[in-house]
Amino acid sequence: MYHKVSRDPLYSEIFLYPLEILAIDSPIVQRLRMLSQLAGAQVSYPSATHTRFSHSLGVMHVSGLYASHLFGENTPQFRLCRLAGLLHDAGHGPFSHQFDDVVYSSLGYEEGHDQFREHLLLEKLPKYMKEKYAHSPKMFQKHVMEDLEMVLGKVPKKPFEEIVNKVNEIFTGEKFGDPLFNIVQGPLGADRMDFVLRDAYFSGVKHYGTVPLDRIIRNSSILKTPDGKSVLSYNVKVVDDIYTVLFGRFMMYKNVYFHKTSRAADMMIQELLRKSMSFLDFKKSLSNLDEFLQLTDDYVIERTEMLFYQSEKPSKELKEAHEIIQRLKSRNLWKLVVEIPFSTTGIDPSTVSKSLGEEKLEEMKKKMKSYLETNKVADEDKKEVERVLKDFDKIFVVDTPYKLTLVHPDEFLSNSVYINDKEKKVMTFEEFEKAYPTYKLMSGNMLQLVRIYAKEDVRTIMMKYGFIPESNTQLTTRW
Repeated sequence: MYHKVSRDPLYSEIFLYPLEILAIDSPIVQRLRMLSQLAGAQVSYPSATHTRFSHSLGVMHVSGLYASHLFGENTPQFRLCRLAGLLHDAGHGPFSHQFDDVVYSSLGYEEGHDQFREHLLLEKLPKYMKEKYAHSPKMFQKHVMEDLEMVLGKVPKKPFEEIVNKVNEIFTGEKFGDPLFNIVQGPLGADRMDFVLRDAYFSGVKHYGTVPLDRIIRNSSILKTPDGKSVLSYNVKVVDDIYTVLFGRFMMYKNVYFHKTSRAADMMIQELLRKSMSFLDFKKSLSNLDEFLQLTDDYVIERTEMLFYQSEKPSKELKEAHEIIQRLKSRNLWKLVVEIPFSTTGIDPSTVSKSLGEEKLEEMKKKMKSYLETNKVADEDKKEVERVLKDFDKIFVVDTPYKLTLVHPDEFLSNSVYINDKEKKVMTFEEFEKAYPTYKLMSGNMLQLVRIYAKEDVRTIMMKYGFIPESNTQLTTRW
């Protein structure tokens, strides 16, 4: 079968087959070259400059490894899983997950880029693939037709629409734990395997990215549950390898994605997106897909700066957005003043995390008021303390990033991913833990980080009078 080759630092060579080449050369996928994989983390890990594009190629490759093992290479599932892996991030906006948290959520896309991806692919990708096909050499067109026949059998009148429909069906399989979805984006799917490996590699923390990829895939299978449902399952002998992947993922979240400085940059990017929603009109861009395809990380920054410098009287939002960009460029970031990690078993820690943050803020505010009323603040510091107290709600912000867990049975149960013994009998992860109780020690606990950041560096005056609650945070000016 005709193919091209893309070199990759993780997998050496990634093959690109005809239908994939048509999709890759579309503006939908090429745009991913201009979306950072780890926007905020770059301020802490300067080599983490890889893109959603390289990650998408990696997910395509790993999806193919899975599908080749489970179905064989000359099968529709092999091609479709690879295409789903390639396209899984197509709906991301500028700054990826920060765009999800701010723009998509405020405009009614509850499932964020996953929800928008379906609309984008169905409306635009068939057209782009058709155009690329029409302007390709005859020999390449012949190979495309061979690819289509492998996937669809008899080629229909609208083959590219049919291909995109089938890819979207894989994504909708999340709702009922379909094995093809789990190959691409399940708890041990290609997406998670690649981002642990790739993000660790480029962040310079390869020791967190220990993923026994070949062994886990080789010991995967599609089996039947007692009620006859087909599910993705892993042999019990690779459970330790699975825990290795999950531990690596946990360490990446704890040390890279949720690094205190990475999160400061992420939160500033969220603030930038909130401020720029009016003058960049993201709502209009989401309704016009040609405009959406122009949205990149650089577009947000460059367009905001251009509007600022061209405006005689910039709006309040434009001024504040421009200021955030200048601070990001000079690494003048929001400062962490309080960090409270806590763990729970049996309940979701996010239910109490926000209130805990607000409680700490109220504690800080009360202490400042008390010190001013009882003259415990030196005369030379009174104006500054009064100013901070007056602007308290503008200065301090609570951050409660995603909860962290090493292993949680619900993650596998909700996706219908199972463990099987050597007799091919399947069991849920919870049933596995009952049979092997030593593993229970590593399961179930959820860690939540509650942090309070200051948008300006008031830490010296706050710590001088003990206004900051006790925490493990140390004062540093070398950020």
